[in-house]
Amino acid sequence: MAGEVYGYIIGLVITGIIFISAVAVVPNLSYVNLLYVDQQQLRNTALETMKAILLQAGSPASWGSEDPFNQDSVSRFGLACAESSSSYVLDSDKVQRLVVDNPIGYVEYDKMRELLGLEGYGFSICILPPFNVTIEELDFEPPDLEFEVKVSDNYGTPVPNAIVDSTIIYSTQEGVNSTLHVTIAETAFTGDLGTCKVNETLNPSEGISDIIVVFEVTVADLATIFVTYQKNPPEDIANVNLVGDNLILTVPDATPRGARWVDNLVMYGEEKLTFLYNGTRSNEDKLTYGEGYKVWTESFNDLKYHNPTLLIFNFFAVDPGPSARREILVAGPYPNWMGSRVIQYGGALEHAGKTAVNLHRTVIISGMTYIVELTLWKE
Repeated sequence: MAGEVYGYIIGLVITGIIFISAVAVVPNLSYVNLLYVDQQQLRNTALETMKAILLQAGSPASWGSEDPFNQDSVSRFGLACAESSSSYVLDSDKVQRLVVDNPIGYVEYDKMRELLGLEGYGFSICILPPFNVTIEELDFEPPDLEFEVKVSDNYGTPVPNAIVDSTIIYSTQEGVNSTLHVTIAETAFTGDLGTCKVNETLNPSEGISDIIVVFEVTVADLATIFVTYQKNPPEDIANVNLVGDNLILTVPDATPRGARWVDNLVMYGEEKLTFLYNGTRSNEDKLTYGEGYKVWTESFNDLKYHNPTLLIFNFFAVDPGPSARREILVAGPYPNWMGSRVIQYGGALEHAGKTAVNLHRTVIISGMTYIVELTLWKE
């Protein structure tokens, strides 16, 4: 009789343990399953969003080329080039509308989220070069120039045998007269550590006012560009934008420092450098804070067809240092000269959390390859 009681008690204890374990385990299993389903739904949403952004032209089909630009006129969002028969070719005018605070207009984050049907989600977009390029100035005192170029993949691994082509644009000045010069440096190749040196001595060597060096780095038929300034980038000279066949300069929101004139304009693209314009230093080429001169626009036939990667202006302007007029070079549009098309657009990445989905896709913009990075999270 006692044995039966003990057996009954032991059975109850075992049953209780099994019940308690089930109570503890089943909710955890349910949570893991729900979390997996939630992550899968988030990934599906991210994939559909990426397709909409990169494969659709949007409506109107050329919405990025409208001037003046009004984001409310965009009824469907997409960055694809409507004229291209290939997939993942983006319209440079549309991409430029993702540059926040673009003075000629851009699509605001909340507007784009509405167009994509992403209410309740947060997202961030970056358009970056396919690999990293770092330029170290070993000697940037004209006429002698020397740089070390380091090339690595997006994980920091050095890239050997990268091709480095360097184009030096510099202006010389004698009194108020100036001349724009172009020098092509000898092609260099990175070694096992992913580095190489570029050396050049400028000629003429005297009267040099300003210098810009354009580095075009090619790895396995993929190319990216990076611009180095002799001095800090003169961000208060002009904002540079290209819309269709029109070049548009606007005066930045900065402390006025006198009028500036467009002396020269060159285009950097598939055909390397092409001279587009020589100014007259008349009111037609003046840009300043005075009424009627805050915007400079010039139209060029088939300019968008030539897919310029960079536009380089030579301005006759006031130097904020010695407060004297000199030739100042400006590359644009921003941030193209940094190798990126869009550094960051959208919500703050620190809000993404652990359940965020990150997608990458290579695209073509103005004949060059970039990586679009989309991060999506639930808010």
